Formats: sequence, C-alpha cells, structure tokens
Amino acid sequence: MLVVLAVLAVVLSIVLEPASASLSLALNASCHTFVYRGSPGPLMSEFLAAKAAFHDESAVCFQQDVDLLRQSTAILYYPRHDAHAAKSCLLRGLPSAETYTGPVSAVDLVAFVNQRAHTHRLPDGQINPLASIARALESQLFTVPATTSSCKTVAAHDMTPELFEQFILRNEPLIIQRAAPELVNATEWSTQSLLERIGSRQVHVKVSPTGDFEGCEPLAWWEGANDTIPDFVLKNLESPDRVLVRPAAANMAFSSFVNRLTTALPSTTSYYLEYLSMATYVPELLTNAPQFPWATSSFLQLDVANLWFGDGKSVGKLHFDAYENLMTMVSGQKQFVLYDPSDNTRLYEGHIREAQYEMDASGDGFYRRKLMESTSMVNSPVDINDPADVTRYPRFAQANALRCTVNEGDTLFVPSFWWHEVISTPATHEARNVAVNYWYKPLYTKDFPCKSCRVRFNLAYEHVLRSLQSKKEEQSRDEL
Repeated sequence: MLVVLAVLAVVLSIVLEPASASLSLALNASCHTFVYRGSPGPLMSEFLAAKAAFHDESAVCFQQDVDLLRQSTAILYYPRHDAHAAKSCLLRGLPSAETYTGPVSAVDLVAFVNQRAHTHRLPDGQINPLASIARALESQLFTVPATTSSCKTVAAHDMTPELFEQFILRNEPLIIQRAAPELVNATEWSTQSLLERIGSRQVHVKVSPTGDFEGCEPLAWWEGANDTIPDFVLKNLESPDRVLVRPAAANMAFSSFVNRLTTALPSTTSYYLEYLSMATYVPELLTNAPQFPWATSSFLQLDVANLWFGDGKSVGKLHFDAYENLMTMVSGQKQFVLYDPSDNTRLYEGHIREAQYEMDASGDGFYRRKLMESTSMVNSPVDINDPADVTRYPRFAQANALRCTVNEGDTLFVPSFWWHEVISTPATHEARNVAVNYWYKPLYTKDFPCKSCRVRFNLAYEHVLRSLQSKKEEQSRDEL
C-alpha cells in the first residue's frame, strides 16, 4: 500500500521552495497561483505570454514579484488553499511552492498550468477541444451501485488491450481469472528457491502484533496522549481522538524474515514484506514476474513493480493509492473490500495523526510510545468490521462496497484512488502469502486529503484524449 506522509511541513517528490518571507505579494487562497520572481528577462516574457492564455480562468491567478537586484529568476506555483481545497500541510501560512523546472517556453508553461490547475487552455487562450472528451470521461466514471457486491470477472484468454482500456477509462475494478497460472507452482517462486537466490539480501520488514497494518485506534492508549498540540493543527485533524498505527519496522536478511514467518505462527504477530520495489531490492525476480501483453500494449505508464510476501495473517486496513494497480496472486489468497472515490466523504478522508509500534530485540514485545509529528493522508479512520463505527462515523452506512476475492494465478485491477481493505490468507500447502503488483501512473488523479475533491483526468495522458478524439472523428466519417 502506498504510504503518504504529511510531516506537518509536507515533503513532496518535486522541487519545493518554502513560502518566502520576502514574497511581497498577497495570494488569493481560492486561486491556483503562479508567481514570477526575479528581474525581467526571457523567462518573464514567456510567463506573461502564458498568463494571457488564462485571462478568463477565475481559478488561476498570475502575479509578478519583480526585483531588479535579484540575479536568479523562478516561477513558483502555489496551490489553491481555501477551505474547499486539499490541505496537504497543517502548518499556518502559505503552502509550499513548487518551482517550475521546464523549458523557457510559453507552450510548456501553459501545459504546466493546465496540469496543476486542471484546466484545458491552448497557448492562444482557446479551450482545448480535448476538454469535452475529458469531461465526458469524468462524468461517466463507475460508482458502486447498492445492488452490486462483487467485482466483474473476465477469463484471461478473453483479455485484450482494448478491453483493459475500457475498464481503465471507466475507473472500474476487474478480476482477470487465471491471468498468471504459471506462477502458482513455479519452482522460481518456491520459498526454497527464493532463499537460495536472495536469502542473504537485506529487506525492510514490517511487523504488527495484531495482524492489522495501518489501522486506527484510540489515542488514549498511547504514551504522551495528553501532550498538547497546537489548536490550529488539532482542528484540521480527522478524528483527533484516534491515531493511525504504523507497524514496527526492522531490517534483516530475507532468510531471517522467512524464519520469523515460521516461528511467529502460533501468535497473532504478523511479519510482512509490503510494497518492496523489485527493481531496487530483488531485480533478479523481475524475469519471473507476470507478463501481461494486454497491459503492456495499453496506454498505461508503468511506475514500479512490487513484491508482497507475508504469513497470510495480515489485514491492510482501509486506504487508497494514487496509482492504477494490477495485483497478481502467486501464493495464497487476498480478499479486497473496495469503495469508489465518490465515497470520500462517507469514509472520512482527512489528516489522521500517526503513531508507530516499537518492538524489542526479541520481536515479541511491542510498545505504544511513539506518537509521531506527522499525519497519514490516504487512510480512513473507519473500521469496516467494527459495528460501533457505524455510530461513530454515521455517513459510512451509506457507502457501497465491492468484495473481490483474488485466488492464486488471478489478477485484480484496482483503479487509482479506490479505497481498499485487503485481507490475506495463507496458501493451503504452506503458511505464506505472496503477490506481485504493478503500479502505473494514474489516469485519473485528485488532490488529497480532500473530502469534496473529485477525481479528474490526468493531463499527463493527453495523448489518450487525442486517440479517443481521432476514433470519434473516424466513426463520424464512417457514418456519413
């Protein structure tokens, strides 16, 4: 599962510049604001040309902070930060600014603004004709009806790139049955073979004394629960009386990890390798990972392949990932409980304060004493298995779930930003649960945490809109 932290001063995977005390401009909180800072020059000229393209976009603002003495120049992006926007940082003041790092070109600046502000402007200021296609797609996204309780399925021999793309475009989950049956009994994926190949490899292991991973529990159970935190932080927390509990963590050889799986069996303690990047830690396993022509031939852009290896006792509590996801079972079974992104309000999306178990050297003792100055932005405080939470979180009663069982050799497509809880069970012949998943850049994206923000088409996939437009024009010509 994807873990996204807001360490109260958010750390992003892009070039950031803190809100500068020297910034002499007052920003409109209801705008996506783009600021030119520095002395006049070529970059400022291109900035002004890009600004002209958005002259009638009320949610996009451009400002200049001209300083003739400043040698450096920069274009800074400040996201909208009013009461209706995602609040990725709980600190007071301006959000962190992203620095534009692209070419000195108005065309590229317009594309940058469109991606950040979810607009569809051409460099000449006209609305991009592709905007209507993006909006049509957004209006037709799949939502779980009250009468449906399980994922659609298709046999692997019936899968095509075109069929897969239909489900991606609809943002709808799908089980591909027997997508990778060759992995189930493959020698390369046996525990013994893995020990021989990567037994000495150091891996990062997560450990939970209960089997729950990233679940919520009362803050009062933790040391330091009565310590005060600033009121302006407290009022922006979802469920301030609860914490999102991260598992304990340890680095060990893969062989030691496998040994812990066996010795921990009598207890509720669960050891888990989760979202382990195969390219980074176990690249030799990539040659044995599942291959899907219908996926590689689709328009999705692969980001990372992950290995998941556990004892089959884990429950990944309710969360979402900002990726399109293909999860393939090698050994054991996983049951996914899925909720679509329109349930954000009913699942109480927001900042949840984090805590982390500490574990003693024996691996048997766990302590609740590490309250963290960070929040989770992708988890729900709702325990879907606790009847009391229907009272605690009354909107949850209106959420509709899909329950999807992924057996050995099957693959599940989980669209980006779909909430999911994952219950693992071990294989029948061995106490292990093994899966491989592929994360792809999302076709639909959203700001988070934000209960009211809907998913929008990701303009990094603009070529998909062009392809759909071409098909539509071709169909119109054929009908003449």
